[in-house]
Amino acid sequence: MIENRLVPNINIFSDLSKSMPIDEFSQKGFGVSSLKESQGSDFKTVLSGLVSSLNNEIEKPDQLMQQQLSGNSEVDIHDVMTAISKAELGVSMATQITSKVVTAYNTVMQISV
Repeated sequence: MIENRLVPNINIFSDLSKSMPIDEFSQKGFGVSSLKESQGSDFKTVLSGLVSSLNNEIEKPDQLMQQQLSGNSEVDIHDVMTAISKAELGVSMATQITSKVVTAYNTVMQISV
């Protein structure tokens, strides 16, 4: 049998049981936990929670930039750029979702009974 010494013998399926569960993933701040908490609430509560989360995401780059400019050594410029990209993505997604909701509302309103 020929042995390949350049490629390590790794079984990727053996480590699947050690990976973190979805609940732990959502607790890391990826937005899923805020939706779980608001389950059973009315639409207004869910929407206001998502808007406040987006607002916090938009304010984060400014806070990090102020910390960077004031000489905080814990804040790197890469962190600032990552926060800016996340804020841009959040605003873009919110704009697209709003457009889709308005389009769906107009479509429903045009249905004749």
